[in-house]
Amino acid sequence: MSVEVVSYRLTYRGKPAGTQVIKTEVVGKVRRMEARAAFQGPLGNATVLQRSRSSAQEHHSLGFREEAQERDGRRVFDVTFDARSGLVKATTGPKDVATVPYIRPYRDPLSLLGEVRELAGAGAHGVAMLGKDVTVQAAGEVDLRTALGERRAWAYLLHPGGSVVYVDTAPPHTILKLVQRLPEGSLESLLVSVASEPSLEGFGDDDAGGKRGQQRRRGRRRPRRRKRG
Repeated sequence: MSVEVVSYRLTYRGKPAGTQVIKTEVVGKVRRMEARAAFQGPLGNATVLQRSRSSAQEHHSLGFREEAQERDGRRVFDVTFDARSGLVKATTGPKDVATVPYIRPYRDPLSLLGEVRELAGAGAHGVAMLGKDVTVQAAGEVDLRTALGERRAWAYLLHPGGSVVYVDTAPPHTILKLVQRLPEGSLESLLVSVASEPSLEGFGDDDAGGKRGQQRRRGRRRPRRRKRG
């Protein structure tokens, strides 16, 4: 399956604030997502790269990583969901590691967006997140003007936080607009284009038996048999 590439224009309090690109690919039973945001203007200059691996059917997260490059340096946040050990491990550095019991099907910020795309206008929906759970509440349908023309969208309110996600009612249910509430205003992601790419790099092997792992297994040589004297 090809990679879906959706590009957005960011605005903050009505002013240009950068760009964002969200890529999605399903490999076997795993959904892989990458979100790359480049902020500028009122929000300062910074880049944020997020990568998520989650269940394509059940949406719970298998791993999440965020890398932020800001003026004062680079920051990394890495979360692994280990069902075998029953632990969720979060790291921000070699000496900064925290663990919590893996007792619920936690989502990460990107797998949550993937799940919202499949709600099809359904009502209130609770989602287990690390820190605070999120309630996704359907708020009806609206008409939106987008770069792809007029679109009918489902609107979803996310609590706590008050973010709003607008999802195209037509398949493949692309996120047309995302509004995030910030302390001094709203950050809006507005759809610019939808495209595709052959593959999504940078993830390595996954729990579904990734392509790279399969290629390595296929490429292994069988041991030579010793000749009998």
